Amino acid sequence: MGLRLKMPPPYIRYALFMSQAGLLFGFDTGSIGPITVMQQFQKDFGDLSPTLHGVIISMILLTAAVSSIFAGHLADKISRTHTTCVGAGIFAIGSLLQAIAGLGSSSRAGKLGALLLGRSIAGIGEGFFLTSAQVYLVEIAPGHVRGRVVSILFIRITSGLCLGYFLCYGTSLITSTIAWRIPFIWQAGVAISLSVGSLFLPHSPRWLLHVNRRDEAMAVLEKMGMGTAAEREKQELLAIRETVATQETGAGRGLRANAAHAAKSLKLLAKKQNRWRASLAIFMMTCQQTTGIDGVLYYAPVLFSQAGLSSQSASFLASGVTAILMLVCTAISLAYSDRWGRRPTLLYTGFGIVLSMFLIGGLYASPVSAGAAGAKWTIVAAIYLFVITFTIGWSMILRIYAVEIQPIETRATVNSLSHSANWVVNYVIALTTPVFLARSACGPYFFFGGCTAFALLVYIMYMPETQGIGSLENMDKVFEIAPFKKLSIRLKERVQCAGNGTGAARPSEFEIQV
Repeated sequence: MGLRLKMPPPYIRYALFMSQAGLLFGFDTGSIGPITVMQQFQKDFGDLSPTLHGVIISMILLTAAVSSIFAGHLADKISRTHTTCVGAGIFAIGSLLQAIAGLGSSSRAGKLGALLLGRSIAGIGEGFFLTSAQVYLVEIAPGHVRGRVVSILFIRITSGLCLGYFLCYGTSLITSTIAWRIPFIWQAGVAISLSVGSLFLPHSPRWLLHVNRRDEAMAVLEKMGMGTAAEREKQELLAIRETVATQETGAGRGLRANAAHAAKSLKLLAKKQNRWRASLAIFMMTCQQTTGIDGVLYYAPVLFSQAGLSSQSASFLASGVTAILMLVCTAISLAYSDRWGRRPTLLYTGFGIVLSMFLIGGLYASPVSAGAAGAKWTIVAAIYLFVITFTIGWSMILRIYAVEIQPIETRATVNSLSHSANWVVNYVIALTTPVFLARSACGPYFFFGGCTAFALLVYIMYMPETQGIGSLENMDKVFEIAPFKKLSIRLKERVQCAGNGTGAARPSEFEIQV
């Protein structure tokens, strides 16, 4: 009797393919920093000032921030899968332009212009495909495994980071100009695969319901392996609700219908309950970047050199260890994301981020520790602590939470707005980090730690727990009352009980969860 391997459900296979979007995003993040410090790259483009270094790395984020604003409406209009197709195709064109930058041009300005044009075009595509891919994964996943399914995207992001670092380390041993061109060629090939393949994926059943294609949605549920009787009943009820919503928005073709749909989305966002959820999602995605994570990822070779690892090989390998740590921690989070609560995970890992950032800043600020070998390795260890705590909590759980709390009628719109805010802040961080580091060794770390501490305070007050809720359609109840209001009510009840002589116990952390 041979060993029989159990095939995963179809929705897992679709999620694995769509998560190539994360692989592309992670690969670019992990490779562009090492590329710009390669001797072969600097031979072609000259020595880079801190400002120019920041511009080259961050240019992709600026255009991604702009395109992601429109990604939500496009995903609602033509589907999550077709938006991914368009975005990945544009990204492939931008990657190929970066790969051939400088060929046939002898002037430095011409080479830099071609490279920045390619990064700008790639950013437009990235804003489309990453936003729509994340919504797709959230919407095809059954409630009891949603965290684990969406975690696949973040496994691929960290895999891309790891691959980007080590591929660049390998190609840096090549003496010719092809050393820095190979990573761009590789990501262009993956983008083409994602663009073409996404056309053959089934649409999200929730999107099909949203556009009043109920019969097709039921068929897709069966095809994806989610067609249990209970799930079908829930989706039938949802279909009735979505039919009404579709009729109200006047869904249809033409410019007037598009304008009406956009106006309706904004009106829905203005509703009190939706406003809280949308604001929280945008705030969370903004604060993800003010932890300093992409400052660390983009400039890891620079940071490790600053800490005392002077050679190119040492800083590259240290950067690769960072990527491996992220990959391992993402795998751990993947296994336990649907068992741990969203709220405590974000709070506890947030404290770890604050601790690591303040520790690094304090060591750089202290004249006693300057140049000491022990301080150097403490800084390296603190960077690793930051990477571990960020990856377990703020990398993945935060993004899942920001999407899953939104109602279907505003999910794509809020996701696009929150990603746009994320990329705008990411752009600012990526642009200014090398200049900030050149002027102050400790300043950036104190800034990132302070921003994270402020975000933690907001989460304690306004972030309810969503783990174990199940269906996305049950989120309305979760957001009926904020955690700090619930705590206030509990305290008031306890005080009244104490005044009546019945005694009062202090409310526990569990009691203030929603």
